[in-house]
Amino acid sequence: MDQLTQIMKVTGIPGPEFIHKLDSQEARSYVLSLPHYPRKDFSTLFPRASSQAIDLLEKMLVLDGEARLTAEGALAHPYFDSLRDPEDTPEALPYDDSCDTATLSLEEWRRSSFKEVKSFVPFPRRDSKRRNTLTMS
Repeated sequence: MDQLTQIMKVTGIPGPEFIHKLDSQEARSYVLSLPHYPRKDFSTLFPRASSQAIDLLEKMLVLDGEARLTAEGALAHPYFDSLRDPEDTPEALPYDDSCDTATLSLEEWRRSSFKEVKSFVPFPRRDSKRRNTLTMS
């Protein structure tokens, strides 16, 4: 709860349209019980950031997932123009949130998390000068 409060101290308290979207009455009550936090001026929070970086952050740091910039949109943002390699742009796949709402026991969550971590296979970047020294046993 504190983490969410800290986030909203930066992003501001969401408007009624977002609060209405919340499925949980407890979540709605919690957000409504918070004091009014206005959205912070990101250029003040990040004074050394470029205007493009500020614009990207403002579009990414939005509590409402429907209003938030997508991963594909973020990668296409002008902030990344100097880093973008058109030949090495992965296709963005939709996030699978089916596990997020699963009702599992603590042991099942542990097994699922361990399986996910174990299935991770690092891949070396084409532009990397270092050898991949990570090994999985």
